[in-house]
Amino acid sequence: MARILIGYDIHQNARRRRVLRLLRGLTPCYQNSFFDCDISQLELSRLFEQLTGLMDPLEDGLILASLYPGHETALGQRWTHGGASLFLVN
Repeated sequence: MARILIGYDIHQNARRRRVLRLLRGLTPCYQNSFFDCDISQLELSRLFEQLTGLMDPLEDGLILASLYPGHETALGQRWTHGGASLFLVN
């Protein structure tokens, strides 16, 4: 299992509600647009596919970061206006 922090910035209310419902089903631990989830790598891959399918890469943002102190880096996906970019969270 991995402990992941998921954050989003979604501009359209309908997309935001769909993503919110999906993430609330995973964990009771959330604060506005940030969710703290314990999830397997397979579940995380599936969740990433679901989330990116609900979002618009030209308008919305999504960040996934590992919360385990033993991990040196975590891969995050941040969508920005005009296209996608990847970054590492240290």
